Amino acid sequence: MGEGGTLVLVNGTPHPWNLTYQHSYQMNSWPFTNYSIIPDYSSVPVYIEWNEDITVDPFNDAGEATYALAGTPYSFQIQARYRYIQVEFQSIATAGNDEGSTIGLGWDHNGNMPFILSGNEGGFSSNNPPVAWMQDNIGKLGPRTLRQLTIPGSHDAGMYELTGGTAFANDANTQTQTLSIGGQLTLGSRYFDSRPVISDGQYVSGHYSDLTEPLGWQGGNGESFDDIISDINDFTSTNKELIIVNLSHDYDTDTGRDYQVFTQAQWDALFELLLGINDLYVAPDPTTVDLTQLPLSDFIGDDNAAVVVIVQPNNGSITLGDYNSLGFYTYSQFNAYNSYSDTDSDSDMSSDQLQKMRTVRTSPDAQEFLLSWTLTQDAADAVTGYPTILDLAAEAMQSLYTDVFPACSNTTYPNIIFLDGWNTSDPTALALAIIDSVGG
Repeated sequence: MGEGGTLVLVNGTPHPWNLTYQHSYQMNSWPFTNYSIIPDYSSVPVYIEWNEDITVDPFNDAGEATYALAGTPYSFQIQARYRYIQVEFQSIATAGNDEGSTIGLGWDHNGNMPFILSGNEGGFSSNNPPVAWMQDNIGKLGPRTLRQLTIPGSHDAGMYELTGGTAFANDANTQTQTLSIGGQLTLGSRYFDSRPVISDGQYVSGHYSDLTEPLGWQGGNGESFDDIISDINDFTSTNKELIIVNLSHDYDTDTGRDYQVFTQAQWDALFELLLGINDLYVAPDPTTVDLTQLPLSDFIGDDNAAVVVIVQPNNGSITLGDYNSLGFYTYSQFNAYNSYSDTDSDSDMSSDQLQKMRTVRTSPDAQEFLLSWTLTQDAADAVTGYPTILDLAAEAMQSLYTDVFPACSNTTYPNIIFLDGWNTSDPTALALAIIDSVGG
């Protein structure tokens, strides 16, 4: 017996992958002869298991499997070295990965390790995509509207640290991310669910819920909006990408136990602060535009960064006023279907989200769709601290690679993949694979 895990092969190319060589030594499971062809535009899980019997030296465990892209000179080799999986680009290069280079996939006991390869000659994408992945692919992405793209996003994006909060708030029931918004940008996230609260007179990220009496409001604070602005400006100074910031769940936590939603004056003060963001995007018809129907090239086609701020106030009487012509837009101008599953069951969440996607996304021009690939603590989880929000995020990240890609078609695919627990650029590679597979 030995540790096992699943290598998920995501073929987002128009070429079947043909097995041309395989060898293993001492592996309990290296079954690539059962996967002699990986069909084009498919996702295939392969179970791998090391031999850790006391009679052998497990450090000698090894395996190789070489695949060639049918009808091309391109090939790569999957390699197993004890408790480590890697892929060597033998005669292929992708954006971010030179020919002859190696990608480390690591090892996740009882987990999934994705290897993603998509695109075609002259435009292959894989794990380890470029930081500026939109600009790097502007030739094929630029003509597509936002409804015809898939981009990764961050749920409760500012909650990578707990900087203050109520008596029952802790990392386990409040922290949704492990990296700052700057770190999430670097990994490829481009849509940010940012929830402003006022705490000690400052605008900070918040993650709060009203649990009714006797507990009342519970939750905590995360990254400040001053730091978020700095993160965005630092990123766009060298990466000319589209960034979408969605503001919602506004609360003034300085009003005692009964938190109040922002007044018009408090929203206006936040807008003034956010004017410090460089590269705010102002559409030609900013008060009436449907941003989801604009091509990506309208935002960043001239090698300019673009930051779009979407405002979704709790109080429906809040207006943007002159800020609507300064880079701020109402939610109706970026009307993404967004309905989370409210469950801590990964299988239930997957079934629910994919069914909603099939219902809403009946064509590439259907309503913008946010795939909320997130799990939610129930009351017991939040009280006991197990599983934590980040534990649930790791579980959801496993099914992301097995469930989403096979559910996509030319007519049905997500526009935003919404995640907790960003710690890898693999979701960005998956988004590119979906785009490459479904066309425009």
